[in-house]
Amino acid sequence: MVRPSRLAFVAVSILLMTDAGVVAQNRSVGGNFAYNEFSAMLRMPLEEKQSVRISANLDMTNVISGKNLYPGASVEVLYLFSFAQKQFDSGESMLFYAGPGINAGYVRNFDGRYGVMAALSGHIGFEYVFNVPVSLSLSLEPALGIHVNRDRFGYVNTDLYRAGLAHSLLPHVGIMYHF
Repeated sequence: MVRPSRLAFVAVSILLMTDAGVVAQNRSVGGNFAYNEFSAMLRMPLEEKQSVRISANLDMTNVISGKNLYPGASVEVLYLFSFAQKQFDSGESMLFYAGPGINAGYVRNFDGRYGVMAALSGHIGFEYVFNVPVSLSLSLEPALGIHVNRDRFGYVNTDLYRAGLAHSLLPHVGIMYHF
């Protein structure tokens, strides 16, 4: 009888050894890095030029400079569509994509307070797909939302999530593995 662990190993091995083909429509996992944020991403195809990306983000605003002790965290869901693709003779390609999404989490705003954030987000970028099942991307990811926090007297404040707009000018560099 075949043990489940061996069966799982064989299934994963077959998935990893298969040709990447049109990489844009394969499932992919990876990371996204910006000056203020680190993300772990999962992208799943929907239709020919459409996909959904789910990201778990660490908001590093002022953590690197030492002003904050711990990062904020958020989750983002994006609906992406590819609006242009360039195939090269070498088999590599370049994709241009954009899409809307939603973002929610516990992050720091510019006033220095941590609080709950909910935002509409956007995404525009391009992705260079290599012959191997790996791609690199460069994108901009603005977020327009609200930030709810408590001040030092205990009063609840609702503000515009200004950090999401200000950091939209910072490019995000991503690397994805396609399977």
